[in-house]
Amino acid sequence: MRPGDPLVFAESVAAVFSQYPLALVRECVDPRTGIARVVKFLSIAELVTWLDDRLAYYVVAAAADPRDPPLPLAGPAPDPEMAARVHALLRGLGKRLAARAARGDIIMRRRRVYRYLSERRLRRDRARALADLDATQ
Repeated sequence: MRPGDPLVFAESVAAVFSQYPLALVRECVDPRTGIARVVKFLSIAELVTWLDDRLAYYVVAAAADPRDPPLPLAGPAPDPEMAARVHALLRGLGKRLAARAARGDIIMRRRRVYRYLSERRLRRDRARALADLDATQ
């Protein structure tokens, strides 16, 4: 995936995750059971839809059996140190994604190099052919 601005995309994902309980976020990012099993290309809209659907499922499941205690949807109080570490990690991820996107597609890069080398070889061959023609005249 190559978002237009990886840092903004990572911050948007973090903002969406901050609105949901930690247990639900952990389920979402788990590659075995989370959104990766359903969505081929992640977008913010699909992420919100998936989280809303799962949250609604948990609310209905908790209300279905009054004998069971409700599921622990609310996470612990936010830890400022952890929030700073997560923000730093997301910033680093955004920078790595931006660097990868800036490099461009490797196939296109190889095509540009091949085109450049072909044109350089053609210019040398033309110059050599013209020099041979001048030498024979």
